[in-house]
Amino acid sequence: MFYPGQASFEWVQNGKTHGGARPFTKGGDKCSTCHAKELAAMGQKIVTGEKAEPTPIPGKRGSIDATLQATHDAENLYLRLQFKAAAHTPVPFVDGGKMDPDNPVKVAMMIAGQGIEYVEQAGCWATCHNDSRYMPDAPEADALAAAGDVAQRIGASEFVSKYIAESRTEIELKGRNNAPLGGWDKLKSEDEIAAYLDGGTFMDLLRANPTGGNNGHILDARRVDEGAPIDTSVTLEGDTWTVVIKRPLDTGAPGDVKIEAGKVYTVGFAIHDDFTTARFHHVSMDWRLGLDDPNVEINATAQ
Repeated sequence: MFYPGQASFEWVQNGKTHGGARPFTKGGDKCSTCHAKELAAMGQKIVTGEKAEPTPIPGKRGSIDATLQATHDAENLYLRLQFKAAAHTPVPFVDGGKMDPDNPVKVAMMIAGQGIEYVEQAGCWATCHNDSRYMPDAPEADALAAAGDVAQRIGASEFVSKYIAESRTEIELKGRNNAPLGGWDKLKSEDEIAAYLDGGTFMDLLRANPTGGNNGHILDARRVDEGAPIDTSVTLEGDTWTVVIKRPLDTGAPGDVKIEAGKVYTVGFAIHDDFTTARFHHVSMDWRLGLDDPNVEINATAQ
C-alpha cells in the first residue's frame, strides 16, 4: 500500500505528467503492470514532496506492508486486513495535527461494477479526480455556491467527493487554456444517473473504522450507508491493527456488486492511518478478487 499524493485519474492519463499515460490509455496496461514492484520507493518519493505532493506531512511513511486474508461461505465474503501501527506524525496544516481525531485508522475497499472505463486497469483510481478535496483543482466555496442544483445533488456544500467519469458529460484531461482538470460540475441528469445505478455502473464502497462501518457506492458522488448492512471490526493489539469485514455475497441492494463464483472482480483498498482523511491515505494497486480462483491476487477460498 503506497502513498499517492495528488496523482489524480486525470494526471494518470496525461502524458505531460505521467510517463505511462500512453501505455495506459492506448496499450491497455494496468497500473500494476509498471508499478507493482516499486510501490515502496514510489510512495517514499511522493510522501516526502519530491513528486506529486505540495503539502507533505513530515515523517509520514511512504508505504504500509499489509496482509490480507479472504474466505467465503455460502452467504458471505470475509476479509481480514492486518498492518503495523506507526508513530504519530502531526499534520502541520491542521489544528491539533489530526485530520480525523475520532478515527486513528480507517480502511476502505472498492469493488468495481461494470461499464467503467479503465477501471480494470486502474482500480479505485477511477474515482479520484483533480477537482476533489485537497486536489489541485478543487473548487472554492464561491464556485460550489454558484453551481446551485449540481452542488446540491452531489452533496458538495464544502467539497467535491469521489465520482466516476461516466456520471459526467465531460472530463477535462489536458487543461487546455488553463481549464481545471476533472468535471465535477458537468453532471448528467438524474435519470441518467439512476440508469447507471440500475445497470451496475458504480464502484461498491465498503468502509470500516473504530467507530463503525458502512456500505455505500460511488457514482455521481460518494454515497454512504446506501447499501446493505455489513459487519466490521477494527482493533489494535500491541502494534498491529486488524480490520475485519463481513459482507453478503449477494445483498440485493442498489449500489452493491453481486459476488459470484466463476467471475473476477477488480478491487482496491485504502488505509487512512494516523488520523488522516481524504487523499492523505495509502492505497493498493489494481487487484483481482475471485471465489476459489487460484489465478487472482485475492482468492477467497471456501470455508
